[in-house]
Amino acid sequence: MGLRINKSFKIAPGVRVRFGSKSSSLSIGGKAGRVTMNSRGRRTTTVRLAPGVSYSTSTASSRSASSRTKPKLDDPVTEIPAAPTVSAPLGPLIAPRRKTIDGWIAADLRGVVVHRRSLEDVRIPLAQLVSAELDGKELTLKTSDVVTYRLMLTTFSAARDLHFVETLARAARLTQS
Repeated sequence: MGLRINKSFKIAPGVRVRFGSKSSSLSIGGKAGRVTMNSRGRRTTTVRLAPGVSYSTSTASSRSASSRTKPKLDDPVTEIPAAPTVSAPLGPLIAPRRKTIDGWIAADLRGVVVHRRSLEDVRIPLAQLVSAELDGKELTLKTSDVVTYRLMLTTFSAARDLHFVETLARAARLTQS
């Protein structure tokens, strides 16, 4: 068992500073909701919905998120391969376009289009999509030809990101609803 050091100070009504052994944080807000920013770049927003029920979202700063997700040229998991099919203009969207660190992702009736600034667009047909998972802001798409796409979303709405993945999963018939 290790020694932990944690000290919290109230510096004003609704403002608290916490010093820990590995990071420090600043919290602003009260019982109904608060925003906490720590020294490692994480920002957490918590809203109290009812006694004992709250909703919390947490995001890393763009500085730390971009340094973690820079693609390496020799890493086949994070590298976007050549387009499996010719990328055509987007049709009517089935889910709103989501921004990523270096581009965007969108889904129309024909498939998912991944756009990156320095590479060609990649279209993944819905029939080839095996899974779509959202972990925080990291979106992982797996295809039937064993290619994994990992994209870091930079949008501000976790609910819209989740709606995008759910709509994509329904369109690709990955769920039973």
